[in-house]
Amino acid sequence: MESALVPKTEGTYDAETGLLVPQAAIWMVFITIFMDTLAATISTPALPYYARSFHISNAAIGYLYASWSFTSAFCAPVLGKLSDQVGRRKVLIASLVGAGIANLGQACAGNYYELLAWRAFSGVWAAVGNSAQVYLSDVCSPAVLPDYMSKLSAVPSLAMTFGPGLGGGLSKFGLSIPVLVDGLLSLAAAGLCYIYLPESPSWVADRENPKTATVEASSSSSADVPPSVKVLAFSAVFQGIAFGTAVSMTAITLDAKLGFDSLHVGFTFVLAALATLATSIWGTSRVQQRAGLKNTAVLGSLFGGAFSLLMAVVPGVWTTVTFLCLSRVGVSLRGGSSGTILTKFTNPSNRGSVFAMQQFALNIGRLLGPVIAGHLAVQDPITLPWLFSAVCSLISALILLAVQMPDLPEPQQSVSKMVRGFTDLKGAADSLELEYGSAEDCKALGEYVGGLLTKRRYRWVSRREAIYSMLDKLLPELSSGACDHVQDLERLMKHVEQMQKDFQNVQSRDC
Repeated sequence: MESALVPKTEGTYDAETGLLVPQAAIWMVFITIFMDTLAATISTPALPYYARSFHISNAAIGYLYASWSFTSAFCAPVLGKLSDQVGRRKVLIASLVGAGIANLGQACAGNYYELLAWRAFSGVWAAVGNSAQVYLSDVCSPAVLPDYMSKLSAVPSLAMTFGPGLGGGLSKFGLSIPVLVDGLLSLAAAGLCYIYLPESPSWVADRENPKTATVEASSSSSADVPPSVKVLAFSAVFQGIAFGTAVSMTAITLDAKLGFDSLHVGFTFVLAALATLATSIWGTSRVQQRAGLKNTAVLGSLFGGAFSLLMAVVPGVWTTVTFLCLSRVGVSLRGGSSGTILTKFTNPSNRGSVFAMQQFALNIGRLLGPVIAGHLAVQDPITLPWLFSAVCSLISALILLAVQMPDLPEPQQSVSKMVRGFTDLKGAADSLELEYGSAEDCKALGEYVGGLLTKRRYRWVSRREAIYSMLDKLLPELSSGACDHVQDLERLMKHVEQMQKDFQNVQSRDC
Protein backbone atom coordinates (compact mmCIF):
# COMPACT_ATOMS: atom_id res chain seq x y z
CA MET A 1 0.00 0.00 0.00
CA GLU A 2 2.82 2.40 0.89
CA SER A 3 4.54 1.95 -2.47
CA ALA A 4 1.38 3.05 -4.25
CA LEU A 5 1.52 6.39 -2.49
CA VAL A 6 5.17 7.30 -2.99
CA PRO A 7 5.27 10.82 -4.46
CA LYS A 8 7.18 11.66 -7.57
CA THR A 9 10.20 13.92 -7.70
CA GLU A 10 9.25 17.59 -7.51
CA GLY A 11 8.73 19.12 -10.91
CA THR A 12 8.04 15.85 -12.77
CA TYR A 13 4.29 15.69 -13.25
CA ASP A 14 2.77 12.40 -14.28
CA ALA A 15 2.08 12.48 -18.01
CA GLU A 16 -1.45 11.15 -17.64
CA THR A 17 -2.67 12.60 -14.31
CA GLY A 18 -0.69 15.87 -14.22
CA LEU A 19 0.15 15.23 -10.54
CA LEU A 20 3.29 15.04 -8.43
CA VAL A 21 1.67 12.41 -6.22
CA PRO A 22 -0.35 9.27 -6.98
CA GLN A 23 -4.01 9.97 -7.67
CA ALA A 24 -4.89 8.00 -4.53
CA ALA A 25 -3.43 10.88 -2.50
CA ILE A 26 -5.84 13.32 -4.16
CA TRP A 27 -8.75 11.05 -3.37
CA MET A 28 -7.48 10.98 0.21
CA VAL A 29 -7.72 14.78 0.31
CA PHE A 30 -11.29 14.61 -1.02
CA ILE A 31 -12.23 11.95 1.53
CA THR A 32 -10.72 14.06 4.31
CA ILE A 33 -12.73 17.14 3.33
CA PHE A 34 -15.85 15.00 3.00
CA MET A 35 -15.41 13.50 6.47
CA ASP A 36 -14.54 16.87 8.03
CA THR A 37 -17.59 18.58 6.50
CA LEU A 38 -19.81 15.59 7.28
CA ALA A 39 -18.68 15.73 10.90
CA ALA A 40 -19.37 19.47 11.17
CA THR A 41 -22.79 19.27 9.53
CA ILE A 42 -23.83 16.33 11.71
CA SER A 43 -23.51 18.55 14.80
CA THR A 44 -24.93 21.74 13.22
CA PRO A 45 -28.68 21.01 13.61
CA ALA A 46 -28.33 19.77 17.19
CA LEU A 47 -25.89 22.37 18.54
CA PRO A 48 -28.47 25.11 19.33
CA TYR A 49 -30.72 22.57 21.07
CA TYR A 50 -27.75 21.08 22.91
CA ALA A 51 -26.72 24.56 24.05
CA ARG A 52 -30.27 25.29 25.25
CA SER A 53 -30.03 22.32 27.58
CA PHE A 54 -27.81 24.59 29.68
CA HIS A 55 -30.72 27.07 29.95
CA ILE A 56 -29.27 29.92 27.90
CA SER A 57 -30.75 32.63 25.68
CA ASN A 58 -30.63 33.00 21.91
CA ALA A 59 -27.96 35.67 22.36
CA ALA A 60 -25.77 33.14 24.16
CA ILE A 61 -26.21 30.74 21.22
CA GLY A 62 -24.98 33.53 18.95
CA TYR A 63 -21.87 33.88 21.14
CA LEU A 64 -21.32 30.15 20.76
CA TYR A 65 -21.05 30.44 16.99
CA ALA A 66 -19.13 33.71 17.21
CA SER A 67 -16.47 32.18 19.46
CA TRP A 68 -15.57 29.71 16.71
CA SER A 69 -15.41 32.48 14.12
CA PHE A 70 -13.29 34.66 16.45
CA THR A 71 -10.57 32.09 17.03
CA SER A 72 -10.61 30.84 13.43
CA ALA A 73 -10.26 34.40 12.08
CA PHE A 74 -6.97 34.94 13.89
CA CYS A 75 -5.57 31.40 13.97
CA ALA A 76 -6.16 30.32 10.36
CA PRO A 77 -3.46 32.70 8.98
CA VAL A 78 -1.06 31.42 11.65
CA LEU A 79 -1.67 27.81 10.64
CA GLY A 80 -1.22 28.82 7.00
CA LYS A 81 2.24 30.22 7.76
CA LEU A 82 3.02 27.19 9.91
CA SER A 83 2.29 24.89 6.97
CA ASP A 84 5.11 26.64 5.10
CA GLN A 85 7.49 25.82 7.95
CA VAL A 86 6.60 22.30 9.08
CA GLY A 87 4.69 20.92 6.09
CA ARG A 88 1.20 20.71 4.62
CA ARG A 89 0.58 17.17 5.84
CA LYS A 90 1.50 17.88 9.47
CA VAL A 91 -0.73 20.95 9.69
CA LEU A 92 -3.64 19.10 8.06
CA ILE A 93 -3.32 16.20 10.50
CA ALA A 94 -2.89 18.55 13.47
CA SER A 95 -6.00 20.49 12.44
CA LEU A 96 -8.06 17.30 12.29
CA VAL A 97 -6.75 16.05 15.65
CA GLY A 98 -7.32 19.44 17.29
CA ALA A 99 -10.86 19.69 15.90
CA GLY A 100 -11.61 16.13 17.02
CA ILE A 101 -10.44 16.76 20.59
CA ALA A 102 -12.37 20.05 20.71
CA ASN A 103 -15.59 18.38 19.61
CA LEU A 104 -15.19 15.59 22.15
CA GLY A 105 -14.75 18.30 24.76
CA GLN A 106 -17.96 19.99 23.62
CA ALA A 107 -19.85 16.71 23.87
CA CYS A 108 -18.63 16.24 27.45
CA ALA A 109 -19.16 19.85 28.57
CA GLY A 110 -20.73 20.21 32.02
CA ASN A 111 -22.04 23.75 31.56
CA TYR A 112 -22.40 26.50 28.98
CA TYR A 113 -19.03 28.10 29.69
CA GLU A 114 -17.19 24.83 29.17
CA LEU A 115 -19.10 24.39 25.92
CA LEU A 116 -18.17 27.94 24.88
CA ALA A 117 -14.49 27.35 25.68
CA TRP A 118 -14.34 24.09 23.74
CA ARG A 119 -16.20 25.70 20.85
CA ALA A 120 -13.63 28.50 20.73
CA PHE A 121 -10.83 25.92 20.88
CA SER A 122 -12.28 24.10 17.88
CA GLY A 123 -12.01 27.32 15.86
CA VAL A 124 -8.26 27.34 16.48
CA TRP A 125 -7.96 24.31 14.20
CA ALA A 126 -10.24 25.52 11.40
CA ALA A 127 -7.60 25.11 8.70
CA VAL A 128 -8.59 21.81 7.10
CA GLY A 129 -10.12 23.40 4.00
CA ASN A 130 -7.27 25.86 3.49
CA SER A 131 -4.66 23.13 4.00
CA ALA A 132 -6.38 20.97 1.39
CA GLN A 133 -6.36 23.83 -1.15
CA VAL A 134 -2.68 24.52 -0.50
CA TYR A 135 -1.88 20.82 -0.88
CA LEU A 136 -3.67 20.62 -4.23
CA SER A 137 -1.90 23.77 -5.41
CA ASP A 138 1.41 22.12 -4.58
CA VAL A 139 0.88 18.76 -6.25
CA CYS A 140 -1.28 19.63 -9.30
CA SER A 141 0.12 20.94 -12.56
CA PRO A 142 -1.38 24.21 -13.83
CA ALA A 143 -3.21 22.24 -16.50
CA VAL A 144 -5.23 20.09 -14.08
CA LEU A 145 -5.41 22.35 -11.02
CA PRO A 146 -8.71 24.09 -11.99
CA ASP A 147 -10.40 20.73 -12.49
CA TYR A 148 -9.30 19.38 -9.12
CA MET A 149 -10.15 22.64 -7.36
CA SER A 150 -13.68 22.58 -8.78
CA LYS A 151 -14.09 19.00 -7.60
CA LEU A 152 -12.84 19.99 -4.16
CA SER A 153 -15.39 22.81 -3.91
CA ALA A 154 -18.24 20.35 -4.59
CA VAL A 155 -17.20 17.93 -1.84
CA PRO A 156 -18.54 20.00 1.12
CA SER A 157 -21.94 20.38 -0.55
CA LEU A 158 -22.03 16.61 -1.10
CA ALA A 159 -21.27 16.00 2.57
CA MET A 160 -23.94 18.51 3.60
CA THR A 161 -26.59 16.42 1.87
CA PHE A 162 -25.99 13.64 4.42
CA GLY A 163 -24.68 15.33 7.57
CA PRO A 164 -27.68 17.35 8.81
CA GLY A 165 -30.07 14.43 8.36
CA LEU A 166 -27.71 12.11 10.23
CA GLY A 167 -27.28 14.72 12.93
CA GLY A 168 -31.01 15.15 13.33
CA GLY A 169 -31.48 11.40 13.65
CA LEU A 170 -28.59 10.99 16.10
CA SER A 171 -29.99 13.78 18.26
CA LYS A 172 -32.88 11.46 19.16
CA PHE A 173 -30.34 9.40 21.15
CA GLY A 174 -29.14 12.51 22.98
CA LEU A 175 -28.39 16.11 22.01
CA SER A 176 -24.67 15.62 22.67
CA ILE A 177 -24.39 12.51 20.47
CA PRO A 178 -24.04 14.43 17.12
CA VAL A 179 -21.24 16.54 18.62
CA LEU A 180 -19.54 13.37 19.90
CA VAL A 181 -19.75 11.76 16.44
CA ASP A 182 -18.34 14.98 14.98
CA GLY A 183 -15.20 14.55 17.07
CA LEU A 184 -14.81 10.86 16.32
CA LEU A 185 -15.06 11.42 12.55
CA SER A 186 -12.42 14.17 12.69
CA LEU A 187 -10.03 11.85 14.55
CA ALA A 188 -10.74 9.05 12.04
CA ALA A 189 -9.93 11.41 9.15
CA ALA A 190 -6.66 12.35 10.90
CA GLY A 191 -5.72 8.69 11.12
CA LEU A 192 -6.40 8.11 7.43
CA CYS A 193 -4.27 11.11 6.48
CA TYR A 194 -1.43 9.90 8.69
CA ILE A 195 -1.44 6.50 6.97
CA TYR A 196 -2.20 7.32 3.35
CA LEU A 197 -1.33 10.97 2.60
CA PRO A 198 2.27 11.74 1.53
CA GLU A 199 3.87 15.11 2.14
CA SER A 200 3.81 17.63 -0.68
CA PRO A 201 6.87 17.07 -2.92
CA SER A 202 6.93 20.80 -3.73
CA TRP A 203 7.21 21.68 -0.05
CA VAL A 204 9.90 19.04 0.50
CA ALA A 205 11.94 20.36 -2.43
CA ASP A 206 11.51 23.92 -1.18
CA ARG A 207 12.82 22.98 2.27
CA GLU A 208 15.80 21.24 0.74
CA ASN A 209 16.68 24.44 -1.14
CA PRO A 210 16.53 27.19 1.51
CA LYS A 211 17.95 29.82 -0.83
CA THR A 212 14.97 29.47 -3.15
CA ALA A 213 12.59 29.58 -0.20
CA THR A 214 14.20 32.78 1.08
CA VAL A 215 13.97 34.50 -2.30
CA GLU A 216 10.34 33.48 -2.76
CA ALA A 217 9.40 34.60 0.75
CA SER A 218 10.99 38.00 0.31
CA SER A 219 9.37 38.54 -3.07
CA SER A 220 6.00 37.49 -1.71
CA SER A 221 6.22 39.75 1.33
CA SER A 222 7.20 42.73 -0.77
CA ALA A 223 4.41 42.22 -3.28
CA ASP A 224 1.84 45.00 -3.40
CA VAL A 225 -1.81 44.28 -2.73
CA PRO A 226 -4.01 46.00 -5.35
CA PRO A 227 -6.43 48.59 -3.90
CA SER A 228 -9.40 46.75 -5.39
CA VAL A 229 -8.56 43.75 -3.21
CA LYS A 230 -9.16 45.86 -0.11
CA VAL A 231 -12.57 46.81 -1.49
CA LEU A 232 -13.29 43.13 -2.12
CA ALA A 233 -12.26 42.36 1.45
CA PHE A 234 -14.69 45.02 2.70
CA SER A 235 -17.43 43.35 0.66
CA ALA A 236 -16.39 39.99 2.11
CA VAL A 237 -16.98 41.27 5.65
CA PHE A 238 -20.66 41.85 4.90
CA GLN A 239 -20.81 38.57 2.98
CA GLY A 240 -19.44 36.82 6.07
CA ILE A 241 -21.98 38.59 8.32
CA ALA A 242 -24.85 37.33 6.15
CA PHE A 243 -23.39 33.82 6.07
CA GLY A 244 -22.74 33.72 9.82
CA THR A 245 -26.28 34.89 10.49
CA ALA A 246 -27.72 32.16 8.26
CA VAL A 247 -25.66 29.41 9.89
CA SER A 248 -26.46 30.43 13.47
CA MET A 249 -30.09 31.52 13.11
CA THR A 250 -31.67 28.98 10.73
CA ALA A 251 -32.44 26.42 13.43
CA ILE A 252 -33.67 29.11 15.83
CA THR A 253 -36.00 30.62 13.23
CA LEU A 254 -37.39 27.25 12.12
CA ASP A 255 -38.06 26.39 15.74
CA ALA A 256 -39.76 29.70 16.54
CA LYS A 257 -41.76 29.91 13.30
CA LEU A 258 -42.66 26.29 12.57
CA GLY A 259 -41.91 24.45 15.81
CA PHE A 260 -39.24 22.28 14.14
CA ASP A 261 -37.16 20.03 16.37
CA SER A 262 -33.58 19.02 15.63
CA LEU A 263 -34.70 16.14 13.37
CA HIS A 264 -36.84 18.38 11.15
CA VAL A 265 -34.11 21.04 11.09
CA GLY A 266 -31.63 18.38 9.99
CA PHE A 267 -33.73 17.28 7.03
CA THR A 268 -34.34 20.91 6.08
CA PHE A 269 -30.59 21.43 6.00
CA VAL A 270 -30.31 18.42 3.70
CA LEU A 271 -32.73 20.01 1.21
CA ALA A 272 -30.80 23.28 1.37
CA ALA A 273 -27.53 21.41 0.79
CA LEU A 274 -29.01 19.66 -2.25
CA ALA A 275 -29.95 23.05 -3.68
CA THR A 276 -26.39 24.26 -3.07
CA LEU A 277 -24.87 21.14 -4.64
CA ALA A 278 -27.09 21.32 -7.72
CA THR A 279 -26.23 24.98 -8.22
CA SER A 280 -22.50 24.30 -7.86
CA ILE A 281 -22.57 21.49 -10.42
CA TRP A 282 -25.04 22.74 -13.01
CA GLY A 283 -25.88 26.38 -12.35
CA THR A 284 -22.93 28.59 -11.46
CA SER A 285 -20.85 28.14 -14.62
CA ARG A 286 -23.88 28.65 -16.88
CA VAL A 287 -24.89 31.85 -15.10
CA GLN A 288 -21.30 33.09 -15.31
CA GLN A 289 -21.24 32.50 -19.04
CA ARG A 290 -24.43 34.48 -19.58
CA ALA A 291 -24.22 37.22 -16.95
CA GLY A 292 -20.48 37.53 -16.41
CA LEU A 293 -18.33 36.69 -13.41
CA LYS A 294 -18.88 39.79 -11.27
CA ASN A 295 -22.58 40.07 -12.15
CA THR A 296 -23.08 36.45 -11.07
CA ALA A 297 -21.59 37.22 -7.66
CA VAL A 298 -23.71 40.36 -7.31
CA LEU A 299 -26.88 38.52 -8.33
CA GLY A 300 -26.00 35.72 -5.93
CA SER A 301 -25.79 38.13 -2.98
CA LEU A 302 -29.05 39.84 -3.91
CA PHE A 303 -30.76 36.51 -4.56
CA GLY A 304 -29.61 35.04 -1.25
CA GLY A 305 -30.57 38.08 0.80
CA ALA A 306 -34.01 38.49 -0.77
CA PHE A 307 -35.07 34.85 -0.45
CA SER A 308 -33.72 34.52 3.08
CA LEU A 309 -35.95 37.44 4.10
CA LEU A 310 -38.92 35.88 2.29
CA MET A 311 -38.18 32.64 4.12
CA ALA A 312 -38.71 34.48 7.41
CA VAL A 313 -41.82 36.52 6.58
CA VAL A 314 -43.89 34.28 4.28
CA PRO A 315 -46.10 31.81 6.21
CA GLY A 316 -46.32 28.09 5.55
CA VAL A 317 -43.98 25.14 6.01
CA TRP A 318 -43.21 24.35 2.38
CA THR A 319 -42.95 27.98 1.32
CA THR A 320 -40.48 28.56 4.15
CA VAL A 321 -38.37 25.54 3.17
CA THR A 322 -38.53 26.48 -0.54
CA PHE A 323 -37.38 30.04 0.06
CA LEU A 324 -34.59 28.75 2.31
CA CYS A 325 -33.36 26.49 -0.51
CA LEU A 326 -33.58 29.35 -3.02
CA SER A 327 -31.52 31.54 -0.70
CA ARG A 328 -28.81 28.86 -0.70
CA VAL A 329 -28.81 29.00 -4.50
CA GLY A 330 -27.80 32.64 -4.20
CA VAL A 331 -25.14 31.82 -1.62
CA SER A 332 -23.73 29.19 -3.99
CA LEU A 333 -23.60 31.65 -6.90
CA ARG A 334 -21.72 34.17 -4.78
CA GLY A 335 -19.35 31.62 -3.27
CA GLY A 336 -18.62 29.97 -6.62
CA SER A 337 -17.62 33.30 -8.18
CA SER A 338 -15.75 35.09 -5.38
CA GLY A 339 -12.55 33.04 -5.61
CA THR A 340 -12.28 33.44 -9.37
CA ILE A 341 -12.88 37.19 -9.08
CA LEU A 342 -10.10 37.47 -6.51
CA THR A 343 -7.72 35.48 -8.71
CA LYS A 344 -7.95 38.15 -11.41
CA PHE A 345 -6.30 40.65 -9.03
CA THR A 346 -3.41 38.37 -8.11
CA ASN A 347 -0.19 36.97 -9.47
CA PRO A 348 2.11 34.25 -8.11
CA SER A 349 4.02 36.79 -6.00
CA ASN A 350 1.02 38.14 -4.04
CA ARG A 351 -1.62 35.42 -4.27
CA GLY A 352 -1.06 34.01 -0.80
CA SER A 353 -1.30 37.37 0.97
CA VAL A 354 -4.33 38.41 -1.07
CA PHE A 355 -6.29 35.25 -0.29
CA ALA A 356 -5.26 35.46 3.37
CA MET A 357 -6.66 39.00 3.56
CA GLN A 358 -9.93 37.87 1.99
CA GLN A 359 -10.27 34.91 4.35
CA PHE A 360 -9.57 37.11 7.37
CA ALA A 361 -12.26 39.59 6.28
CA LEU A 362 -14.75 36.78 5.71
CA ASN A 363 -14.05 35.31 9.15
CA ILE A 364 -14.50 38.71 10.79
CA GLY A 365 -17.95 38.88 9.20
CA ARG A 366 -18.74 35.37 10.39
CA LEU A 367 -17.74 36.51 13.87
CA LEU A 368 -19.97 39.60 13.89
CA GLY A 369 -23.01 38.00 12.25
CA PRO A 370 -23.98 35.48 14.96
CA VAL A 371 -23.40 38.00 17.77
CA ILE A 372 -25.58 40.74 16.29
CA ALA A 373 -28.20 38.31 14.98
CA GLY A 374 -28.33 36.55 18.35
CA HIS A 375 -29.19 39.81 20.12
CA LEU A 376 -31.81 40.61 17.49
CA ALA A 377 -33.30 37.14 17.95
CA VAL A 378 -33.91 37.90 21.63
CA GLN A 379 -36.54 40.45 20.53
CA ASP A 380 -37.73 38.69 17.36
CA PRO A 381 -36.24 35.33 16.39
CA ILE A 382 -38.17 35.13 13.11
CA THR A 383 -37.82 38.39 11.17
CA LEU A 384 -35.14 40.70 12.58
CA PRO A 385 -32.09 38.41 12.08
CA TRP A 386 -33.01 37.82 8.44
CA LEU A 387 -33.78 41.46 7.76
CA PHE A 388 -30.30 42.19 9.11
CA SER A 389 -28.82 39.42 6.90
CA ALA A 390 -30.62 40.75 3.81
CA VAL A 391 -29.32 44.28 4.39
CA CYS A 392 -25.75 42.97 4.74
CA SER A 393 -26.13 40.97 1.53
CA LEU A 394 -27.33 44.11 -0.26
CA ILE A 395 -24.38 46.15 1.05
CA SER A 396 -21.94 43.42 0.02
CA ALA A 397 -23.45 43.32 -3.49
CA LEU A 398 -23.28 47.11 -3.88
CA ILE A 399 -19.64 47.22 -2.78
CA LEU A 400 -18.79 44.41 -5.18
CA LEU A 401 -20.65 46.17 -7.97
CA ALA A 402 -18.40 49.21 -7.49
CA VAL A 403 -15.21 47.17 -7.97
CA GLN A 404 -13.52 47.80 -11.30
CA MET A 405 -12.44 44.49 -12.75
CA PRO A 406 -8.93 44.43 -14.26
CA ASP A 407 -8.79 44.82 -18.01
CA LEU A 408 -7.26 41.46 -18.78
CA PRO A 409 -7.65 39.55 -22.03
CA GLU A 410 -10.00 36.65 -21.53
CA PRO A 411 -8.77 33.26 -22.69
CA GLN A 412 -10.35 32.12 -25.90
CA GLN A 413 -11.51 28.88 -24.37
CA SER A 414 -10.89 27.19 -21.06
CA VAL A 415 -10.08 23.54 -20.62
CA SER A 416 -12.43 22.10 -18.03
CA LYS A 417 -10.99 18.63 -18.09
CA MET A 418 -7.70 17.37 -19.44
CA VAL A 419 -7.66 14.19 -21.50
CA ARG A 420 -5.57 11.45 -19.94
CA GLY A 421 -2.22 11.17 -21.70
CA PHE A 422 -2.30 14.72 -23.09
CA THR A 423 -1.84 16.84 -19.94
CA ASP A 424 1.56 18.05 -21.13
CA LEU A 425 0.00 19.81 -24.16
CA LYS A 426 -1.06 22.68 -21.87
CA GLY A 427 2.51 23.92 -21.74
CA ALA A 428 3.25 23.30 -25.43
CA ALA A 429 3.73 25.95 -28.05
CA ASP A 430 0.71 27.90 -29.25
CA SER A 431 0.76 26.10 -32.59
CA LEU A 432 1.41 22.37 -32.71
CA GLU A 433 3.57 21.06 -35.52
CA LEU A 434 2.64 17.96 -37.49
CA GLU A 435 4.23 14.78 -36.15
CA TYR A 436 5.90 12.43 -38.63
CA GLY A 437 6.89 8.99 -37.45
CA SER A 438 9.83 6.93 -38.59
CA ALA A 439 9.47 3.68 -40.53
CA GLU A 440 9.72 1.80 -37.24
CA ASP A 441 7.01 3.99 -35.71
CA CYS A 442 4.68 3.36 -38.64
CA LYS A 443 5.36 -0.36 -38.52
CA ALA A 444 4.65 -0.52 -34.77
CA LEU A 445 1.42 1.45 -35.19
CA GLY A 446 0.33 -0.72 -38.11
CA GLU A 447 0.91 -3.91 -36.14
CA TYR A 448 -1.00 -2.52 -33.17
CA VAL A 449 -3.98 -1.31 -35.22
CA GLY A 450 -4.05 -4.52 -37.31
CA GLY A 451 -4.01 -6.68 -34.19
CA LEU A 452 -6.72 -4.54 -32.59
CA LEU A 453 -8.96 -4.78 -35.66
CA THR A 454 -8.48 -8.54 -35.78
CA LYS A 455 -9.31 -9.06 -32.09
CA ARG A 456 -12.41 -6.90 -32.42
CA ARG A 457 -13.69 -8.75 -35.50
CA TYR A 458 -13.25 -6.05 -38.16
CA ARG A 459 -12.78 -7.49 -41.67
CA TRP A 460 -9.83 -5.21 -42.32
CA VAL A 461 -8.10 -7.43 -44.91
CA SER A 462 -11.03 -8.24 -47.18
CA ARG A 463 -12.77 -4.87 -46.61
CA ARG A 464 -9.73 -2.62 -46.49
CA GLU A 465 -11.27 0.36 -48.33
CA ALA A 466 -14.31 0.33 -46.10
CA ILE A 467 -12.07 0.22 -43.04
CA TYR A 468 -10.02 3.18 -44.34
CA SER A 469 -13.22 5.17 -44.89
CA MET A 470 -14.49 4.35 -41.41
CA LEU A 471 -11.22 5.38 -39.75
CA ASP A 472 -11.25 8.63 -41.70
CA LYS A 473 -14.70 9.44 -40.28
CA LEU A 474 -13.91 8.29 -36.75
CA LEU A 475 -10.72 10.40 -36.52
CA PRO A 476 -11.57 14.01 -37.47
CA GLU A 477 -8.91 16.65 -37.97
CA LEU A 478 -7.88 18.41 -34.74
CA SER A 479 -7.04 22.07 -34.18
CA SER A 480 -3.41 23.12 -34.37
CA GLY A 481 -3.57 25.31 -31.23
CA ALA A 482 -2.53 23.49 -28.05
CA CYS A 483 -5.54 24.54 -25.97
CA ASP A 484 -8.07 23.97 -28.77
CA HIS A 485 -6.32 20.71 -29.60
CA VAL A 486 -6.96 19.34 -26.11
CA GLN A 487 -10.56 20.51 -26.17
CA ASP A 488 -11.07 18.74 -29.51
CA LEU A 489 -9.70 15.58 -27.94
CA GLU A 490 -12.02 15.99 -24.98
CA ARG A 491 -15.06 16.28 -27.25
CA LEU A 492 -13.89 13.27 -29.22
CA MET A 493 -13.43 11.21 -26.05
CA LYS A 494 -16.93 12.09 -24.88
CA HIS A 495 -18.34 10.76 -28.15
CA VAL A 496 -16.20 7.63 -27.85
CA GLU A 497 -17.37 7.01 -24.27
CA GLN A 498 -21.00 7.44 -25.33
CA MET A 499 -20.49 5.10 -28.25
CA GLN A 500 -18.98 2.46 -25.96
CA LYS A 501 -21.97 2.75 -23.61
CA ASP A 502 -24.36 2.35 -26.53
CA PHE A 503 -22.56 -0.79 -27.72
CA GLN A 504 -22.50 -2.23 -24.19
CA ASN A 505 -26.23 -1.61 -23.84
CA VAL A 506 -26.95 -3.34 -27.15
CA GLN A 507 -24.74 -6.32 -26.27
CA SER A 508 -26.39 -6.62 -22.83
CA ARG A 509 -29.81 -6.53 -24.45
CA ASP A 510 -28.84 -9.21 -26.97
CA CYS A 511 -27.60 -11.46 -24.20
